[in-house]
Amino acid sequence: MFYKKAVLLIVHLLALFAFLSGICLLYGSAAFREGLSWVNPAHYEDSPAFEALLRDRVQQLLGYVRYRDVFETDGAFDADNEVFSYSDGNGAEKIFSVSDVLAYAKEHGYSFDNDYRVIHDDAAPGGDGQTYPITWRAYRETQKATGPGSAFKTLDTMTREVMQCLGDYYRGVKLFNTGNSNLYYLLEIDGRKNYTNRPGLSDAQARSFGRYAIFNSENPLPDNNLPETPNKIRSLLLEEVSSRTADYHLILAVDTNYPLQDAFYQGVLNYARQRALYGVGMIFLFAGASFMLFTLISLSLLSGHKRKGAVEIQLLPIDRYRIESKALLLVALCALCMLFATRVAVRILHLMLPTAYWSFSEKLLHAAIIYLFVLLFWFSALRMHKAKILWQNSFLRELFESLVRQSRTVSFVQRMTVYYLLFLLVNLAGAVTASFFLLHGKSLNARLEASFLILLLAIFDLWLYQHLYQKQSESDEIAAAIGLLDSEPDRSEQLLDPARFHGKEARLAATINNINAGLQRALNDSVRSERMKAELITNVSHDIKTPLTSIINYIDLIRRAHPSDPAVQNYVDILERKSQHLKTLTEDLVEASKASTGNVQIDPVKIDFVELVEQTNGEFEERFSESGLTLIPTLPEEPLYIFADGQHLWRVLENLYNNACKYAAKNSRVYAEVSADEAFVSFTLKNISASALNISPEELTERFVRGDRSRTTEGSGLGLSIAKSLTELQGGTLDIQIDGDYFKASVRFRRVTE
Repeated sequence: MFYKKAVLLIVHLLALFAFLSGICLLYGSAAFREGLSWVNPAHYEDSPAFEALLRDRVQQLLGYVRYRDVFETDGAFDADNEVFSYSDGNGAEKIFSVSDVLAYAKEHGYSFDNDYRVIHDDAAPGGDGQTYPITWRAYRETQKATGPGSAFKTLDTMTREVMQCLGDYYRGVKLFNTGNSNLYYLLEIDGRKNYTNRPGLSDAQARSFGRYAIFNSENPLPDNNLPETPNKIRSLLLEEVSSRTADYHLILAVDTNYPLQDAFYQGVLNYARQRALYGVGMIFLFAGASFMLFTLISLSLLSGHKRKGAVEIQLLPIDRYRIESKALLLVALCALCMLFATRVAVRILHLMLPTAYWSFSEKLLHAAIIYLFVLLFWFSALRMHKAKILWQNSFLRELFESLVRQSRTVSFVQRMTVYYLLFLLVNLAGAVTASFFLLHGKSLNARLEASFLILLLAIFDLWLYQHLYQKQSESDEIAAAIGLLDSEPDRSEQLLDPARFHGKEARLAATINNINAGLQRALNDSVRSERMKAELITNVSHDIKTPLTSIINYIDLIRRAHPSDPAVQNYVDILERKSQHLKTLTEDLVEASKASTGNVQIDPVKIDFVELVEQTNGEFEERFSESGLTLIPTLPEEPLYIFADGQHLWRVLENLYNNACKYAAKNSRVYAEVSADEAFVSFTLKNISASALNISPEELTERFVRGDRSRTTEGSGLGLSIAKSLTELQGGTLDIQIDGDYFKASVRFRRVTE
């Protein structure tokens, strides 16, 4: 596996070298920026290189024609021709001829190189440095001074300027009048000036050559067979003609057989060579890129595996670092390598390459260094990913988890504040930028950029609105679920689906579901507990009833035997009283259990409540007298009707009267009152308790709770609880009020008028 990785890595580096070589070959081509379209022209004459060379030669030709009028007389070079004049300090005009300029140049160290470029000998004596107003230049008749300073020159400056013009003239002679040019021309201006390097050149003869262009002041369209209309050549021609109203006739012709070895001939050779190099460069480029991609994928699949099929990932020491630390380390090393390359490698490249390629070579070298370090980072991150420690072993994960923890404590107000500030900042920045583009940018691109920015702002605002709408919708759904939890606590299904919520709302939805589940468990436990207690009471009461009935029967048999011993007779009385109390308690337990669970059959009928209270008063009048109580009824004369079950309503009144009989203070009064309004009929029973009532009304109506906490009186503590349950089952209400020793019980039913 190691050797396979090594081979793939070597192939990848070789492919990288081929890729960079292809880029260099393409960049070295004259048509580097023209892409694949450059290889389409089949002939040099159809290529941009030919057009550029022709335009350059025409520009040199027109300059040469201008300089012929300056430096020639009757077609021959004349050193006595005047080239410029200046005014000396006394106001006299001094005129310099070509011979004067050459003499001054020789004296002060100015000369030509082999290409007629002006060179200067620094060891030669300099001029006086004085500036003079230049009054006239033969080679710039139409040029005007742009300011007072531009009209003043030193003699050295004027000498260099004239010699540069003379050098351009000599190059024109070399190019066009030595018989070594495949470009033929003829220029006529106003029918009097005639310039040509091929006497007798006519329009018809020009058309017989490979490429030609004929310009005439009378025809705005040039006659030509060039790949593109030579408008730039016409512009150059008009600049050289002193007046745009002057008549001119220009014939340009290139012999595409290239019998002479001039620049056009060299252009054909270079074109063929560059086409070949361009093709090779494209092959290197695509082949290198393909092999780079293939080897990169292969190395990515093998990276981290010690052998084929191994599950365990082999990490290098650098892989133990956090991904952010590793990135900073590699960036620092990359910067050091680029600094070394700039200080050392780039200077070596400068020694090997032409000046035109220096900038490109530096960029290519820096790009190669960056790629190698990116490659190192990629494989290290890939091994960490395969080992599943890339995310776990990162500062970004810790930061993300910290932000998540912090977001859980962010309140709704803080969150809305952040959203609002974000909305303001983004829209303000976007509005300012779009306004700047619209106010300061008059081009179509500026308007398009402003429109695109406005579109982005609209998309952002819509996204923020949708986000806030979703959050509010989730809050509304949670509020509705809380309402259901309050109004329907017995809902067994899940109130909310946490998958439909996000962020803090998702946690809140899960919490509400947990509360609902806990409430359902509590309700189920409560119902099960109540049912078990009811079943226990019923079963125990049933089990007690059988032996209790036997005890009562045997007590009755003993009493019928008329025992002679008074003590035995007393014992029998006690047993009979206690057994009856136990029987009553058992019956109360069964009835309380049924009443609390609603397991009681109710048959409501129309009942005269006043009549029922009168009957109850009659039943308990004797018992109240035995207990030393005085019953004071207050009953209306007319009947008051309600819907209730007579048997169960009687039991309610019986329990209330029994409660008063047991717990009212001796020699006190018990007040029974029936009243009514348009909607309800009320019964009130009031008395003074024999003992302090240190208990709340709510506790007093619970089961097995008695007002007599010392339990010195007989009672089960179920009477008021049974009365309350039976009253509510019949649609009425029973309220208890306590104020010190004062006790008041109120029963209320809806009144029946018909």
